[in-house]
Amino acid sequence: MCNSGSCVGLRPRRFSLLLPYPGMTRNQQKNQKKRENARAKPAAGQLQQESAVEFKSAVVNENEKKLKNLKKKLYQVQKLKEQVAAGKQLEKNQLDKIATENELVAEIQKLEL
Repeated sequence: MCNSGSCVGLRPRRFSLLLPYPGMTRNQQKNQKKRENARAKPAAGQLQQESAVEFKSAVVNENEKKLKNLKKKLYQVQKLKEQVAAGKQLEKNQLDKIATENELVAEIQKLEL
């Protein structure tokens, strides 16, 4: 062991002097900051309003997600139709996907309202 500080390849532990809570590890300091930030949260009434807004935005985001997914499927159906028009032989699952085009269009229209 080197107590004189002249050991080759080892650096002294000075980082604790630079951290806001000396004597604590970095993880302990991170957790301490989390606790302090949690104490500084807004009042309960404001939380309820924010959670209501978040719920509404979550529903909107979910509908947007579904709509995007349906449009993606409709695009794939259109590409498959182009392949059929070009004379390419499609597999059964691809033909089944083309058959669902009307359902996709109806669902897209329902979500866009």
